[in-house]
Amino acid sequence: MGTAAGQGTGLSIPVERPIFTPGIRAAATYSDNVLLAPSGKEDGDIVIEASPYFTAESLAPRAKYRLLYQLRNFWRVQDGDTNLFRHALNATGSFALVEDRFWVDLDGYMGTINASASGPIAADPASSFVNTTNIRRFSISPWYRDRLGSFATYQLRYLVAHTAGGTNNFALAKLDQRASASVDGVNDGSSPWNWRWYGEFQQREFESNVTRNRRTSGVALYYRLNPQLRVFGTVDYEQIDGLRNRDGDDFGYGPGAGFDWTPNSRTSVSASASRRYYGTVGNARAAYTTNRSTLGVQFSRSVFTSADASLLFFDPLSLTSGDLGTINPVMANLLAAGIVLPVGTTLTQSLVTDAAVLDRRITAFYGLYGARNSLTFSLFASNRESTTELATSTAVSGIRGTGTAGSIFVGELRERGGAVVYQHRLDARSSIDVTLDQRRNSSPSAGFDTRATTLRAGYTTRVTADTAFFGGVRHTRQTASGTGAKYDENAIYGGIDVRFR
Repeated sequence: MGTAAGQGTGLSIPVERPIFTPGIRAAATYSDNVLLAPSGKEDGDIVIEASPYFTAESLAPRAKYRLLYQLRNFWRVQDGDTNLFRHALNATGSFALVEDRFWVDLDGYMGTINASASGPIAADPASSFVNTTNIRRFSISPWYRDRLGSFATYQLRYLVAHTAGGTNNFALAKLDQRASASVDGVNDGSSPWNWRWYGEFQQREFESNVTRNRRTSGVALYYRLNPQLRVFGTVDYEQIDGLRNRDGDDFGYGPGAGFDWTPNSRTSVSASASRRYYGTVGNARAAYTTNRSTLGVQFSRSVFTSADASLLFFDPLSLTSGDLGTINPVMANLLAAGIVLPVGTTLTQSLVTDAAVLDRRITAFYGLYGARNSLTFSLFASNRESTTELATSTAVSGIRGTGTAGSIFVGELRERGGAVVYQHRLDARSSIDVTLDQRRNSSPSAGFDTRATTLRAGYTTRVTADTAFFGGVRHTRQTASGTGAKYDENAIYGGIDVRFR
């Protein structure tokens, strides 16, 4: 699967070592179809990569963060074409500023993604010379929490974010601001009942002085049936500018319900559903971890109004571990082995926007770690439908669009995919990795259907604690119907990865 930080060459550090680690990755790849062209138009070439990077991670109680940054640079030897300074950043962190009450959350993403779901899809878009676009998003969110005597606790939060890049800035808000508040009843254990109130206001500022607002609020009543199971009911209000239902309303109230179940220390299950004026939204999640394996599955249905959500991240850490500060020993071993990257993989094709998007997705991850053999499975399915909320010349037609409005993709984009990674450790320093990656993108409204398959086999040996050599072969084939692109590529690569500590 594509990632803002490249494919696995050991760019990870053990979870228990919160240190700054710089390094550099240098590689040479021969491809018989560098531009991923259709049959009869292939162009072979050697591509040189020199990409410095650094990683940092901390699980300290007052400073929790994960960061991976890489500056990727590519040169075509024969043609002379270059792809330089492709920033790849995945970073998230939470820091205490004043005692345990005043915090600030920081998030940053810079990456290269496939620009069009109907074009040539690359498993690693940052190394591709065609069908790519750069996306960056940064947000800062200070928040404050305290108690209202022995009655309740409260939290106040402000978030401001900026997103840029892509093929059309009109789809991205110049400024995304949100103010939210929540009040939670204090449960001292004397009663199984508890309550919560929450509310948020979001304002998105687009090009041409277009502003769109979103307002949500609700109350929840909780009841704990036993120490492992809690159920709750909600009443929610929501309003989204420009997003109307079949009756022409852009606001409404609706009931909801859900539960949280933790039968033991290895298992957690939760689910919720709420009726909104445009339909039903919901979320369900299950995680299970043993000494050698870990599993996480999540389903969600909601309307997104932010580019970070529409980026469609796939993060095995959050699927299986939940909170940033929770250490999953199986994931820690997979990270240290380089089988899993320390931050989320980006799956998005073309539909990156701050406009309203109805998103339905399910993601699943399974990891098995052994002394000699390790295996991971990653699966995802996503249906996203953009709206006509920013099309001033187009009649409002609800959540489903029928064409292009204001140069924004309007319609439905379906993505399905999965990856299997197998690693066999030959000895304490060397291993063989085999990866099979499959993806299908289609759109009934745009009239295309593409299927891409990548098979990669690699060998890695660590000559010192900080120096590793790697090499391998790769085959990629994409078939398509309608307006989709077709290509075949065969490649062989080799390189070195050095960390400076």
